[in-house]
Amino acid sequence: MNASQLKKLYSSYTPIEDISSKDYDNFFWFETDKGKVGLSREEVTEREHTFLLELFPKAHPGEATREEQWRRLLFHQEEVTLTPPPKRYRFIFFTAEHQTEDQDTLHEAFQALFPFKVPILWRNSREGILIEEQSGRGEGAISFEEVMDVLMSDFYMKIRFYVSEFFHDFHSVQGQFSFAEKMAEIATRYVPGTFATPLDSAFYLYMDGVREERRDMLSSFILGEAREDTELLDTVKVFLEHGANVSATAKELYMHRNSLQYRIDKFSEVTGMDIKHFPTGVLVYLSILHVRT
Repeated sequence: MNASQLKKLYSSYTPIEDISSKDYDNFFWFETDKGKVGLSREEVTEREHTFLLELFPKAHPGEATREEQWRRLLFHQEEVTLTPPPKRYRFIFFTAEHQTEDQDTLHEAFQALFPFKVPILWRNSREGILIEEQSGRGEGAISFEEVMDVLMSDFYMKIRFYVSEFFHDFHSVQGQFSFAEKMAEIATRYVPGTFATPLDSAFYLYMDGVREERRDMLSSFILGEAREDTELLDTVKVFLEHGANVSATAKELYMHRNSLQYRIDKFSEVTGMDIKHFPTGVLVYLSILHVRT
């Protein structure tokens, strides 16, 4: 649904520039392809409001100019000049496990993580992006691993984070954001847990570039009959994740070394693959990831 369709459904549809700030509280606000739009609270039921938040991000009529500039820059690909431009910046993508009923409180909680105001751009009622801007070298980066457990316990929900690297060349910001967005998407699909970084996602970027049917063909060729033996594949996966170290793998799996070695030998016998040979091990690992995710 877009703004034009929304306008046909609700007679109270009004762009923000046509509403006096003293009347803001009389409207529900949404971010649309035409900008911020208000719908009268008298016309929209609570059920409709909940449904619309699945389609349009909630807008904040008093949103900081900085957030509006970032939104136009990143979401609408407009030419925007930030004054002053940040010296360096990174994008923190977040996804809540389910729709939050109190977006404003979560918005405030995210803001409280930082000693300075940060732009927070909502995509919908579950997803958004924090933009951590730094203007000098002396500013330390926020450690999200330390705070996210507290944040999740406060809201009784899982919140998944992908934290990009810091960028410095603001002239390339739209391309940088597009890349970070792709990496966040890959992290969601492949990286377990609730926190991911570029290093966690980079490995999977190569696998993601191959078409699905070709990945199927490749994994069938490499894994052969072992493809259906999930227990064996999981063992080999852990073995490769531990650098083909038998002792470390046996300890991780609580397995006797001889039993582990038997499984490794069995895999090599069934597939003809020497997984201790690094290039072969990489191909096997990618194939296992494909069939086990």
